[in-house]
Amino acid sequence: MITLAEIESAVTSLPRAEQAELLHFVATRLRETAGDETDDLLSSPANREHLLRVAEDLTAGRNLVEPDQTAFR
Repeated sequence: MITLAEIESAVTSLPRAEQAELLHFVATRLRETAGDETDDLLSSPANREHLLRVAEDLTAGRNLVEPDQTAFR
């Protein structure tokens, strides 16, 4: 398994232009993958209804749960 440190080291050793090209490629793939996952999640009518209701609640500030953050301070 490749570690994040190994990836960072490999990327930072590339010339700037190649770093930018790689970053563009990764961002494009992430957008494509995110769209695929969203389409999959919305394909079920029950999932779609639930996700849209949760999105409305989030936008309206309803039913939000704020976890206790003291452990992270």
